[in-house]
Amino acid sequence: MATIVINEESVGAKKLVEFLRTQPFVKIIEEKTLTASLLKSMEEAEVGKTTEYNSTEELFSKLRKKANV
Repeated sequence: MATIVINEESVGAKKLVEFLRTQPFVKIIEEKTLTASLLKSMEEAEVGKTTEYNSTEELFSKLRKKANV
């Protein structure tokens, strides 16, 4: 078994991955990478920097106000 890491940001890399998907002997295991904003959100949640709402109606009401809708 061999492991190959392909950064799919370029057109050529995307084409290579699509070609490999057509091969019966290839199994592609995709890894999801965490974005900086997701990591920041996770850290904030761990230290308790969260907002609580009593209902979904309250949540959506505040979201609508923020969006001026």
